[in-house]
Amino acid sequence: MKNNIINKLKRYILIVEDEFINQEILKEILSKEYEVLIANNGLEALNILEKSLKPISLILADLNMPIMDGFTLIKELKKDNLYNNIPIIVITGDKDSELNALNLGAVDFITKPFDLKEIILARINRSIKLSEKRIIVKASEKDELTDVYNKHIFEEYVLRIDKYNLDELKDMVVLNLTHFHLYNELYGKDEGDKALIYIADILKDIARINDGIVARLQTDYFALYINHLNDYNELVNKIISDLKDKYNINISIRLGVYTINNKDENVESRINRAKLVCDEISKSNNKFYNVYNEALQQKQLIEEKLVHDFNKAIINKEFKVYYQPKISIIEGKYKLSSAEALVRWIHPELGFISPASFIPLFEENGYIKMLDQYVWNEAAKQIKAWYYKYNLVLPISVNISRIDLFDEKIVETIEKIVKDNNIKPSNLLLEITESAYNNETDQIVEIINKLRDLGFKIEIDDFGSGYSSLNTLATLTFDFLKLDMKFVQDMFKNDKTLKMIGIVSDIAKYLNVKLIAEGVETKEQLNKLKELKYDVIQGYYFSKPVNNIEFEEFFGKDFN
Repeated sequence: MKNNIINKLKRYILIVEDEFINQEILKEILSKEYEVLIANNGLEALNILEKSLKPISLILADLNMPIMDGFTLIKELKKDNLYNNIPIIVITGDKDSELNALNLGAVDFITKPFDLKEIILARINRSIKLSEKRIIVKASEKDELTDVYNKHIFEEYVLRIDKYNLDELKDMVVLNLTHFHLYNELYGKDEGDKALIYIADILKDIARINDGIVARLQTDYFALYINHLNDYNELVNKIISDLKDKYNINISIRLGVYTINNKDENVESRINRAKLVCDEISKSNNKFYNVYNEALQQKQLIEEKLVHDFNKAIINKEFKVYYQPKISIIEGKYKLSSAEALVRWIHPELGFISPASFIPLFEENGYIKMLDQYVWNEAAKQIKAWYYKYNLVLPISVNISRIDLFDEKIVETIEKIVKDNNIKPSNLLLEITESAYNNETDQIVEIINKLRDLGFKIEIDDFGSGYSSLNTLATLTFDFLKLDMKFVQDMFKNDKTLKMIGIVSDIAKYLNVKLIAEGVETKEQLNKLKELKYDVIQGYYFSKPVNNIEFEEFFGKDFN
């Protein structure tokens, strides 16, 4: 029904003609299909366009008129962004005039004396349809705010450029307005939009100069596909200078550059590589662009392989759980109190892979949830195995990531692991890193309370590493507080750090929770922590993380 109503609406045509008889003839021909407006010359036509509340679909203009002729009218219309897309058909009987008008931007012509009614209507209908189609295509291609290409169309045009410029070296450039959300918050979204439009215009100029195209990828990210540049300092300085001149403040930018050596490479992959090096630029003001190199390429290839091999690694148990002892030092008596489960990857091709290489990667893509559950299961099985082998229960702590805490079934999952292995909840200690509860505190408090009601013990890991430490202590209930290892590493570098370590000890005693220090490597560190009344020590001073067989050597060992 809606489409039928739209189809019945008449489009507006503006006839610009100084002869009354010609006006009447054209009006008679067109009025059944179109709403017709009349102007006697070019100047009058411009006034009508300025005042009209209805969009004009086509202008039918005579070339020879007083005050302002058709040629001048066309020139004026093409200079104005509001009107330069309106198709113009000229009325003339002079062949030379037809050619001049077409060169100026007219789309068609009608000869005098007038053609048959059907021919005139056919020419007008065709011109309007082609114009509207072009507008629709352009609107679908462009970002609505900045009038640069959207990502999908940008990728299509990159392929077309490559097709006809196979031997030309090109760069994929990703530009980011660093912390642009802060600019929006300070000056408002309208001002932020103006800044985005302005930088898009700068990038359009750069693209034109360097035979390229530009797109807006997302809110504050743009992409350029341009001829290769050996040095981007001049380009970066121009952008920064233009922005500073316009806004009198520094809108910080950063660029990632990826030079295309293989034009068969997927366009999205090229964009991702440029964005990768863009995002790796630090907050330092002395570096504004980064170039993708072989080392980064190798790093990305390895990361892609790790992601690809993840599921197979889970099935084949390539992930090995290592255990680092936690030693109780209460009243000067050192004894094994528990262990922390730490995952390692023994890859069949790449060998031993450090957690630092794959944990952040899996946190980013969501695989960390599956990996964590794998470790929880392995740890629970080990508690059970050591109980049956040595008739002792050694609690093992496992890490709970931020992603885990947003799983609606996390409580049921952990409870099932404990039941399946016939161990007590208090034997599987749950370490929650401080960074996991910077936000959404209510939901996390609810989950932790459910777990503690079931008998699980909660460890707050990496305490002091974030910004919400004291708030955490006030809102969460827990059983162990683990000091971030950076404090231990720096404890003798300045008095302030040492005093903070002492304050954390006082807090733990006040809250009546056990206090753990990790990262302990020297006897000097151990003695000071013992003096400050820490309860449990973890670190290389006693042992690095070891496999389950090696760990059994600690059972019954005298650590004094």
